[in-house]
Amino acid sequence: MSSFEENSALIALNELRSLEDARVADEEAAQRAREEAERKAREAAERKAREEAERKAAEEAARLAKEQAEREAREREERLRLQEAELRAKAEQEARLAEEQMRLDAQVAMAEKKARPTWLYAVVGVLVLSIGGVSYFGYTKIEEQRKRQEAKDAAAAKLAEQQKQALEALQGELGKLQEEQSRLEDEKKALDAKLSGVTNEQERQRLLAEKQRLDNELAANASKRKQNKRKTTSAGGDEDKPKKKRIEIDKGADDPLAGL
Repeated sequence: MSSFEENSALIALNELRSLEDARVADEEAAQRAREEAERKAREAAERKAREEAERKAAEEAARLAKEQAEREAREREERLRLQEAELRAKAEQEARLAEEQMRLDAQVAMAEKKARPTWLYAVVGVLVLSIGGVSYFGYTKIEEQRKRQEAKDAAAAKLAEQQKQALEALQGELGKLQEEQSRLEDEKKALDAKLSGVTNEQERQRLLAEKQRLDNELAANASKRKQNKRKTTSAGGDEDKPKKKRIEIDKGADDPLAGL
């Protein structure tokens, strides 16, 4: 083979090697571009999910605060209503007692002019005791209903506080998982930078194994965050919301507040 032919073969071989190197470089650049695009898309999706979770958490906190304020307002109104009803009943009983006393005094005065009978005084005593007993019964009934309402309100407030604490705990764990996600992403970027410049095949395999480990950790982290987001959403549901009943005063025949 002549020297010219040998040079031509070497030139062709070098060109083939250059083309192969360019092809490999293009493939690696394309792979890096794809990974970068996937990373950006993943970060955008995670950012959107995080913002949505934070928005829902803020809405849930506002809802709990509003419910607490409404509950306190209802409690104040109920206490005022009970106090007003108690005072009105007491005033009515005293007015009836005074009226009855005046009527009986008039009867006694009229009877004294005739025969001064003593049985009227016994009737007065019985009436006074009866009216006093009815008044006490009405007050006791109102007090029992007020205590039952306070117990229900305390249970509702305790449940709301437990829901709030559970929501805050889930939000804290979600924040820690997000920090871990960012750390893993940073490590993966640094690893990609090392891979782009490594020439030793053994080192390249080691870095690839490390990258696979990071991918597994990222997937596990994403799964945990997804579960926590579901829990955060379900924590603000209305399934366990206690049903509050309005106090109803029994309108029995012996209740002095009947018809209020």
